[in-house]
Amino acid sequence: MKIKKTTLSQIFFVLMILFFLAYLRSPRMKSWVIKGFMMVGFFKPDIHETKPGEKLYQAPPMAVEDINGASIDLQRQKGKVVFINFWATWCPPCLAELSSINDFYLKVKNNPDIVFISVDVDNKLEKSVPFVAQKGYSFPVYVTNMKILPPPFYSGTIPTTLVINKEGAVVFNHVNRANYDDEKFAEYVIGLTKQ
Repeated sequence: MKIKKTTLSQIFFVLMILFFLAYLRSPRMKSWVIKGFMMVGFFKPDIHETKPGEKLYQAPPMAVEDINGASIDLQRQKGKVVFINFWATWCPPCLAELSSINDFYLKVKNNPDIVFISVDVDNKLEKSVPFVAQKGYSFPVYVTNMKILPPPFYSGTIPTTLVINKEGAVVFNHVNRANYDDEKFAEYVIGLTKQ
């Protein structure tokens, strides 16, 4: 009986099949792959510079609440720039971008002109707050009534990230994952506080 030699390409092929199957079955594996692409420069946030006279839509009324009952009313944040991220603990693209969101939060958390809102779309703070703490993230997590948020403010897709300017208009709306630990994005948001 003749035994065939295993070639390097056959081993590589089997490993690729195993990786692909793990990718299909594991949200953690999906987020790990997406995060890897983010680290090499993919998925940068698409910053749209507002042109003079461009029609912007106003942020709708929205109130968020944290696990301790403290709340933020979006309508009372005029004069400040508001960063909002909608996410869930089971969403691979959300998980992939959370570390970059935390890094962005650490850059802006002491700026009194920036309000940072991270919304758990499942409204399960008893799950999302420990999840964030276990990952070593320090950004605050809130819940809100997702049913009252109109499109185009929130389309139901996660992750969704918005930036609202000091006049209450939405100037940035990004659906899907992005790397928010990007110097251009931080400069953009901080620059809005000076306008």
